[in-house]
Amino acid sequence: MRITQTQRAIILSGVSEYIGDSVETHVFGARLDDTQRGGGVDLLLTSTSAIEPNACEELKEVLEEYLKLPVNLVTYVPTDKPSPTQASALAEACSID
Repeated sequence: MRITQTQRAIILSGVSEYIGDSVETHVFGARLDDTQRGGGVDLLLTSTSAIEPNACEELKEVLEEYLKLPVNLVTYVPTDKPSPTQASALAEACSID
């Protein structure tokens, strides 16, 4: 996984502050492939209740500022049927917390 300990700490701190402590944070996409270079950070946030879109937008802005990378956020509530994007993220996601 191409996430440094510093990046991990920034992500988890931001998720805790803007979304809450009960959210599971996963990475998916290109950052899971150690042979690739560059690219943004794709995060899957899983919560027992819906995550407010405004909170996601604020978190995205803060993470992009501190990580200096593009960030893509996908949210998922396990009681809901996953969309194709959510299903794809769930299939490959790796926990960072």
